[in-house]
Amino acid sequence: MFLPQGLSLAPLAPGVDQILLAGDGFSARISLLGGQLIDYRRDGEPPLLYLSPQTACQPGKAIRGGVPVCWPWFGPHPSDAGQPAHGVARQQLWTLRDASRDGEVFHVKLDGPRHGDLAAELDFRIGPDGAAIALATTNHGDAAQTVSAALHSYFAVSDIDSVELLGLENAPAHDKVADARSALPASPFRFDGEVDLVVYSRQAATLRDAGWRRDIAIQPEGSASAVVWNPAPAKARKLADLPDEDWRRFVCVETANAGDDARALAPGERHRLACRLHFSCHG
Repeated sequence: MFLPQGLSLAPLAPGVDQILLAGDGFSARISLLGGQLIDYRRDGEPPLLYLSPQTACQPGKAIRGGVPVCWPWFGPHPSDAGQPAHGVARQQLWTLRDASRDGEVFHVKLDGPRHGDLAAELDFRIGPDGAAIALATTNHGDAAQTVSAALHSYFAVSDIDSVELLGLENAPAHDKVADARSALPASPFRFDGEVDLVVYSRQAATLRDAGWRRDIAIQPEGSASAVVWNPAPAKARKLADLPDEDWRRFVCVETANAGDDARALAPGERHRLACRLHFSCHG
């Protein structure tokens, strides 16, 4: 396959390759394990995404950080407890199908795993102003299939006490920690203790980081739910692939089809779940 200037393949770990993107003033990395963006940064600025230094990069295990792809179910399997949490896409190798460049914007397409009659594809557009990620699911079977999914973005932050989430005010939510449903506050959301929320909203959200003086804008498409997550100290200590104190260094704001937003795909139907991640620094 012809690879455009600035794009190359390199080993990430034994048996796992990554796609390296080098633009004018920015760089990115996509792991073929999980089909996930694991790094994006602009020269002289903090990284957009958090990647755990303790994560395993081997088939059969999910990478902790970047933008993991939860597919074709989010959370535990709805009927089989023996299946992996958050589906099969995070643990399997994806295939590079196409790569091109239009000026400073890279366009990368990946083919993902099949799960029964369901097939997954990823489409990345990555340039100097951020990244857009689209997950397409096609039902190749002759019966309807239910799909839930998430683009599980781990955003790097200066410190969790310095960030707030705007755009989801008053939205209905399922608090999975308390197993209760309520509405988010009318003020910007701040992270206090363990957070695991399915928020029902189609609105764009902004993660404001006072410490790094930047805003990350998250624009969803094909989604009526967002997952907001941070493990806090007690749960972080139980995660072997996460340093004990690194819960302070990221928050997850995920574009999703989760909970009540799972989608039923008719035979031959295709669904596109996408997010655009754009960030800007301010004084």
